[in-house]
Parts: sequence; structure tokens; C-alpha cells
Amino acid sequence: MSVPEEWNRTDADFPAHRGLHELVEDRVADCAERAAVVFGAEQVTYAELDARANGLAHRLVEAGVGLDDVVALCVDRSVEMVVALLAILKAGGAYLPLDPELPVHRIAQITRVAGARVCVVTNGYRPLLPDDVTAVPPSATPRTDRPDRRACGANLVSVYFTSGSTGVPKGVASSHEGWVNRMTWSQREHRLRPGDTVLHKTTLTFDDSALELFWPLTVGGRVAVLEPGVHRDPRAILDALHEHRSVYLQVVPSMLTMLLDEIEQRGGWDLSALRDVTSSGEALPPETVGRFLTLLPSVGLHNTWGATEVSIDSTNHTCGPADAADTGAVSVGLPFDNNRVHVLDADFRELPPGEVGDLHIAGVGLARGYLGDPATTARAFLPNPFSPGERLYRTGDRGYRRPDGTVKFVGRDDHQVKIRGMRVELGEVESALRRSPLVRDAVVVLRRLGEDDHLVAYTTPAEADRAPDPEDLRHLVADRMPKHMVPSVVVVLDSLPLNSNGKVDRERLPTPARPRGGDAEYVPCEGPAQEAVAEIWRELLGLERVGAQDDFFDLGGHSLMATRFSARVRQRFDVDLPVRVVFSTPTVAELAGEIERLLVAKIDDMSEDEVRAMLGGTE
Repeated sequence: MSVPEEWNRTDADFPAHRGLHELVEDRVADCAERAAVVFGAEQVTYAELDARANGLAHRLVEAGVGLDDVVALCVDRSVEMVVALLAILKAGGAYLPLDPELPVHRIAQITRVAGARVCVVTNGYRPLLPDDVTAVPPSATPRTDRPDRRACGANLVSVYFTSGSTGVPKGVASSHEGWVNRMTWSQREHRLRPGDTVLHKTTLTFDDSALELFWPLTVGGRVAVLEPGVHRDPRAILDALHEHRSVYLQVVPSMLTMLLDEIEQRGGWDLSALRDVTSSGEALPPETVGRFLTLLPSVGLHNTWGATEVSIDSTNHTCGPADAADTGAVSVGLPFDNNRVHVLDADFRELPPGEVGDLHIAGVGLARGYLGDPATTARAFLPNPFSPGERLYRTGDRGYRRPDGTVKFVGRDDHQVKIRGMRVELGEVESALRRSPLVRDAVVVLRRLGEDDHLVAYTTPAEADRAPDPEDLRHLVADRMPKHMVPSVVVVLDSLPLNSNGKVDRERLPTPARPRGGDAEYVPCEGPAQEAVAEIWRELLGLERVGAQDDFFDLGGHSLMATRFSARVRQRFDVDLPVRVVFSTPTVAELAGEIERLLVAKIDDMSEDEVRAMLGGTE
């Protein structure tokens, strides 16, 4: 047996023939009166969850849902959301989560590509759906018996959409078998006990959310669903870990860094119940590992790697002191049960440890492919030369094996990037920009601006004497795509730099000067609070000028950046500005007013001069 084959000996038993929802149903018999889901003041038992899901499943069957039918889901975070997920699976369907914040055009595009004819939706979101999609409210029928429709391991469980390089998003169609294997491995690795709580903090449209929701319910655990917006606030997440005594948390590395900042600067949370934290979605920096091991020495830290196409993740590495002293990104470890990783050269030959190659994944976790796109499916899911009759998923990632077999990620071989853990095919953004009649060509790259990575678009005009307006182009993309895919900066060039082969030379694209951005007319800041807010924004966003009426999100801010802003406010003024306030009052003037009110409430006996001194003495 070769060395790579030895590292890929991952065969393990799991209930491959069963549906994911059936594993939850198994727990109803022995955990009927135990709490299954909690959301705010609402709590439901396993028996109640099962009965409500059965009732809604019957409603879906009556609406025509059958095996492998894709059913969209557009509801807010709630107990109803969990009920609806189980109901869709009980009816034989596969769930397609929709983000109500998406542009209507994007929602229509996704439902069309997925072939979703039915959507479980609350009344407030019905106008977002195309007219030909049947809306089913999340309320149940009086029936509580389980439907006869029984999905098995080979049936579809979910469809998650990711960015597509051709300008059309890709719908990844996954099977119950892959997800059941994922949940089974998680239980073997982390060993949840009946009654243990796991936080559901990840947005439903990201596949990591499935682990938070389904894994605890397959073993008699409890899911604590965080309220909308809380998942963006590290302090609120720590509050929830404390309140619910959660034993497990998964986060992207950027959020993990902010959680560690809060623990280091403030403390006060009882995290003694927390046993494991998983970092995924981005490269994990060694310095983050070092801080984690210092601040949370009794908690296990795990680094996972994979993709939606392979049932969320495929490898795991448990971090230790050696990782804190490593160079580059932390190892992503060895494959899960029933997954295999191959490091291949251009001729599909396995490379020895130390040599960088293309990372491929095989095993039961592989998705069926991309709905309605056989050509893209064929390019990504290849015949497996090491196991005839099976397939390999070409991840597009590059990496190498260490002598111990663990895998190190080193980068991408294409134009796919990640923004705060979310995949972006740069070609899809470029296609959207080229839809403008004023644009001849467009190239999008990822650049470091201020304290964060941003998408920067470079365009050339279709007519030499009629250059497109950069803000108009940003709005064009925003009308069609999720917020994280909208370029922070659009640069109009006379021509794009080319290399000797006639291709765009991305390395020669000029470094953009950050414009003030946004639609608001520049209004100078007035008073120390506004000046202080503007100064923090300039540091975070890499801007030269910020006005009183500028909007944080129009200038390129996002949820994680809002979290950093809130932390800077706390450091400077010693007041707690909730992240949700940044979303509800996003201008400099509004936020300055909120800070002043917090200060007055805290120190209402201070003089005006003392308040000014606390604000930093800004004139």
C-alpha cells in the first residue's frame, strides 16, 4: 500500500441508506420530552418538533412536493425555520434556503435554476418570490402522523447556491448519504451528549448551518437558535455561549479573532461548558491559534477544510502549540471518515509529501453535481483514476502533504476568492459589470484596502468619450447580486494591462485610491463625536475623507467590519455600541448621536468639558 493510500484509509460504518430526518425521528422515541430547539423565550420538545414538522410535511405533500423536489425556504431565524427544514425532508423534498436580503432578481434566478415550484415562506417575504412559485405558510395542519414519503440516502437533501464563473450561480445538489456521514463523523469526533447545547449562529444560506442544526438533533442535543443579527456580534455570541452553556461553536477565523479580542479585553463570560470550537471557511492564521490556546486552554480548537460540493467539509486538524509557531496557514489535517484527499499533478499522478499540487476529494460526501448544469458538473466532478466507478471533486485549491500526511492549503488555481468565508467567482461579478452598455470589459480582483480585503473592479468604457460612473456600476451589481459580491471600488481605465500572451495582467492593475464612495453629498463632520466616528471609519475602511452623512455600508463596510467598529468605540469611549445599531443607524451623524446618548446615560453628572475630554479633545 502506498503512503497516500494509507492516509486515505478512512472507511467507517454509518447509516448510509437512511434519510437525515430519520435520524432525528429516532431521537423522538427516547427524548420525546427533552428540549430540542430554543429561540428566545420559545422552547419546543422533540415530540412537539416532530408533530409540527409532520403537519407541515403533509401540507407540502398536498402542494405537490415529491421525492427529490426542491422546496425553497424563506423565513427568519426561528423555531418555525427548524420545523420547516424537517418538514421539507419528511415530505421527500430537498431544501433550498433563500436569503430575503438578496435582490429580487437573484431570488428569481436561483428558484428558476433550482426548479423550485414551492416555497415555505412567511407572509412578509411572499412579494420576493416569482409569481409561479407556490407559497406555503410555515404553519402546520392538524395532522401529526408522519407522511409515507420516505427519502433514503440516495435522495436529495439540500441545494445550496454558490457563485458561478459564467455569471449564473451554481446550485450544489447534495444527498442524504453525504450529510448523514458528516453528522456521524462529527458525533464520533466531538461526542455530544443528550441535552448538550449547540448554538445555531450561521446564516441558513451557508452550508455550515446544517451542522449546527441537524447534528445536535440526531443525538438528543439541544439547538439554541440565535436571534436575527446576533450572529454578527461577537459579544452577543459570547453572551449566548454563557447563557445556554453551549458545548460547541463553529466560526470563520475572522470572527474567531474578534471573539478572542472580546475575551481578552473584557472577559466575564463563563465558558466552562464549551468543549470544542471549529474554524472553517478561511485560512486559519497561526497567531490566532496561539491566542486561542492561551485564552481558552481547556477548549479544543479544530481547523476544517472542504466545500459545499463535499457535504460541508472533508478534513479536520486538531490544533496544538506547534500550529501557533507554524508559518503560513495552519494545516487542514487529514480526511474525515469515508472521505479521501488526493494531491495531484497536471497528469493526475499522486504527488509525494512536500510537492504542491491540485487538491481533489473523493468519497461519500460528494454532491450529485450542479443542478441543470451538466457541463460545469463534468468539469468539477471527474472520474476517479484511483477507484474505478467513483468520482473525484476538483476543488480548485492548491496544497501539499506534510510528512505526517496532513494537508496544507497554499492558495487557488483560478479566479475564485473568499470574502469573509463566502465564495465569490470573480467571473460572475465581471459578467454583471459587462451588462452595462457603457462597459467594454471588466476585471475584478481582491485587494487589501484599509484593514480588510475588498473586491475592486477595473472597467474600460465602451465609448472613449463616455466613461461609466463608478457608483452606477456598483448599483448595477447590487441590483443583481448578494452584498458581499458588490465591489467596494470601481476604477475606470482607458485600457486593461495585458501580458505577452494577450491576457489581462492582474499584477499590473493599479492600486486604487479609495474614493469617499456612496451617494451622499459630502457634509463636514461637526463636533468631537462625529470626528471620532469618521476617524475610526477612515482607519477601518482605508478612506481619506468621511462626511457626516456618509453611510457605513455604502463606503464598503460589512457585518464583520461593523463588529470591529463597535469594538473600537468600546476601546475609545468605554461604552457598548451594539452591532445592530450600526445597521439601523449607519451614518456618521446617527452613530455619533448614539454614542453621545450612551455617554450621557453613563456619566450624566459629567460636565460638557469632561465629555469633550473623554471624546479625545477633538475640536
